[in-house]
Formats: sequence, C-alpha cells, structure tokens
Amino acid sequence: MTEQAQVPAQKKRNAGVKIILILVAALVAVAAYFILGAILPRWWSDVIAGQVRRDLGASVLVGMFYGFVFTFIPLLVAWQATRKSVSWPWKIAIVLVAVAIATPNLLTAGIAFGSTESAHAGQRTLSVDAGFFTTWTAISAVAAVLIFIAVTILWALWRRRGKQMKVLRQAEHQRVSAAKTSTAKNVETETRDTTPNA
Repeated sequence: MTEQAQVPAQKKRNAGVKIILILVAALVAVAAYFILGAILPRWWSDVIAGQVRRDLGASVLVGMFYGFVFTFIPLLVAWQATRKSVSWPWKIAIVLVAVAIATPNLLTAGIAFGSTESAHAGQRTLSVDAGFFTTWTAISAVAAVLIFIAVTILWALWRRRGKQMKVLRQAEHQRVSAAKTSTAKNVETETRDTTPNA
C-alpha cells in the first residue's frame, strides 16, 4: 500500500519539475527575444554599413547578393523536407536549417519592418550608410522566390515526363515481347503443319 502511494507522489513531483522547467525555458526564450531584439538590428545595420561604406553601387550589389542567395538557398533546403523518404524529425531539422540560412534576410526584414528603438536605429544607419540596400534586398528576394517557383514547376514537369517515358518504354517492351512470342508460336505451328506424318 505504501509503495503504491509513493508512485503517484513521484509522478506528481516529476510533473512539477517538468512544469517548472517549461516555465524557465519560456522565460529564457522571452528574455533572449527581447535582448536579441535590442542588439541584433543595430549590429546587423553596422555590419552592412561596414561592407557598403556609403557606396551606392556597393549598396545595390550587396543588397542583391543577400536578397537572392539567402532566399533561394533556404528555399532549396526547405524543399528537401517535402520528400516522402524524409521522416518527420528530419523534416523539422531541415526547416530549422533553412531558417538559419535565411537569417541575414530575416535580420534585414526585422530592421525594415521593426518598430523597436533598435530597429529604428538600424533603419537610420542603413538609410545613411547603405541607401539602396534594403530595397534591393527585397527586390532580389522576390526574384529568388519567382525563380524558385519556376525551377520547381520545371522540375515537376521533367519528372512527370520521365515517368511517362518510362511507362511508354515498358509498354513498347511488352508489345515487342508479345510480338516475338506470337511469331515463335506461329513458326512452331507452321513447322508442325508442314512436317509429314510418319
């Protein structure tokens, strides 16, 4: 009786520990969000300003590079999660990797659309030191999405055509095999008919 009473007490303690750990993790996540929200926009705008150095041509090229590369590659990586052979834990891991690769564009979007003081400071830095960076990042990101959609459609059409060709080849092979079998039977029948009875 005492052993049975101890088991529910242990379960209650374990459940209490889990709840406390979940609450602590949630508090850490919220704190990290606010801390990173206050630091990252300023840091990222300073990084871009250091790369561009108030050169409008460099601002356009750097914006195009970040916008295209860090949109197209994450989409390609995330696309791998659509495969049937990939299990669910791996699908989640692939999507997380894709989001991590897209971090530069997410940081730029956080500055462009953010309403925090840090985001406004980042906006001012980019507008002064990297004038066209945000605009060309957005244009190149949209271009990357459109090209990815076009590549996906062409890939699907190519695979469908390959499957159709495989079916047609199999049908042709079966037809040729059936024709050979029929010809062999006809020759055998004719041979039997023309052979004189002993």
